[in-house]
Amino acid sequence: MNNQALLEPATPPATEERILILAPRGRDASLIAGTLAEDRIAAAICPDAAALVGHLEEGAAGAIVAEEALTQQGVNDIAHFLASQPPWSDLPFVVLTSSGRANPATEKKAQELAVLGNITFLERPARPDTVRTSMRAALRARLRQYEMRRRQETLTRVNADLEQFAWSASHDLQEPIRNVAIYSDMLSMRYGGVLDDSGIEFLSNVKAAALRMQTLVSDLLSYTQAASITEEAPEPGEAEAALLAALANLTAAINRSGASITYDPLPAVRVREVHLQQIFQNLIGNAIKYRRDEALRIHVSVEQKDGYWLFSVKDNGIGIAQEYQEQIFGLFKRLHTHRKFPGTGIGLAICQRIAERYRGRIWVESELGKGSVFFFTVPA
Repeated sequence: MNNQALLEPATPPATEERILILAPRGRDASLIAGTLAEDRIAAAICPDAAALVGHLEEGAAGAIVAEEALTQQGVNDIAHFLASQPPWSDLPFVVLTSSGRANPATEKKAQELAVLGNITFLERPARPDTVRTSMRAALRARLRQYEMRRRQETLTRVNADLEQFAWSASHDLQEPIRNVAIYSDMLSMRYGGVLDDSGIEFLSNVKAAALRMQTLVSDLLSYTQAASITEEAPEPGEAEAALLAALANLTAAINRSGASITYDPLPAVRVREVHLQQIFQNLIGNAIKYRRDEALRIHVSVEQKDGYWLFSVKDNGIGIAQEYQEQIFGLFKRLHTHRKFPGTGIGLAICQRIAERYRGRIWVESELGKGSVFFFTVPA
């Protein structure tokens, strides 16, 4: 599909452009349908709230209802349907109210109907022009929502294609890069004795570049795999198990740095252990990498707040300047040269992708030369 096709507006199905009418008493329903037909607005008459919900499930641009046709059960059924709709959807409702001054009964009814969300009240007798104007406005609003849906679907599809391409490219690159490293070693062992200093240096550079590329490809694969995390909440798992697995993978680096790593009692969380392990491993690995000359101390803590577990990983390392504290979570964002601090600039992007997939977030508070505290949240 070309880019032009992606940008062309899509026409919604006919059912999604119709107005539903629930006004079973008297001639209201027929009169409203006739008024809308004069404006070439498609309409469907519903005998009761159950039929209205059935038609809503098929698609509609809006609904015009008589307040006396809505029982409390009917309002609840419609509200239940609306609660299941995606974030872009905000279905317009126009409610025909009784004439006369407001009183406790009408105020109570208005409060009951407030659960319908996007609601407009029209007092009877409603003029045909007023009905047409209200429903045209509802239809325009709904068409804007359909356009938002189309753009979201297009963006989701394009992102999925890009993620698939990145995964395929990274996967397919692994073997040739591995071969470069292997044959560099073989050349060095077999012909190292006949090469001069420049030749040996060239071979060493080739091998080092291949190893950096292997690391980069591996991190890219981890990033694309983080994008494919389903939004389905897993069964609770022990955060401590994920932390200990991360520390086991970092054993060599911890021993070299002499880091002291402590942690508070950690809860069970609705995050897959492998994903929580990735976050801990990246954050603690970075704390070890960006340490100062003094003894390194890292502490992991957690507290429950606003329905989330708020984790923190605190260190006494080199710190991060204020202007870079958002930039560091971008893909391939690095603040230092590879010669000074090796790495790919993908680790924190992976952490952010994982946290967001679990409807959480990640951020840092730091002061240059005084260490950093990385925070991330996951659902409790």
